[in-house]
Amino acid sequence: MWKFRLPGRLFTALGGFPVRRGTADREALRRCVEVVESGEPLVLFPEGTRQSGPVVQPLFEGAAYIAARTGVPIVPVGIGGSERVMPKGSKMVRPGRIVVVIGEPIAPPVAEDGARLPRRAVHELTMTLHERLQALFDEARRLAG
Repeated sequence: MWKFRLPGRLFTALGGFPVRRGTADREALRRCVEVVESGEPLVLFPEGTRQSGPVVQPLFEGAAYIAARTGVPIVPVGIGGSERVMPKGSKMVRPGRIVVVIGEPIAPPVAEDGARLPRRAVHELTMTLHERLQALFDEARRLAG
């Protein structure tokens, strides 16, 4: 989104920042933690990109890592109908119905006495998030028609 001047400026003005894809972007993770710790909301797309089809693809562990690091719950959201409104690769938005279904917050695991949280706990939180996102996505798609 930051490849082009106008959209990049818009997303930056809205508080967004670029993330290097295909890698554990430590700078982006650090910025995410700063955003959450400052009390601001943070929106993440844990699949890393828009996907096509009825199945939520495997998630990156960044959302679970940030939740575990900050102690802030994850609020999963399913979005249905967006693939018809703006298919992947499309440059134009088409009229259509989009449904957003907001799930119950998922509390992150808590480390004992300031110890580091085991990587396994972050992985398990990611798996829980994946299951919830799939259920919400299925419901949102059904409601969107």
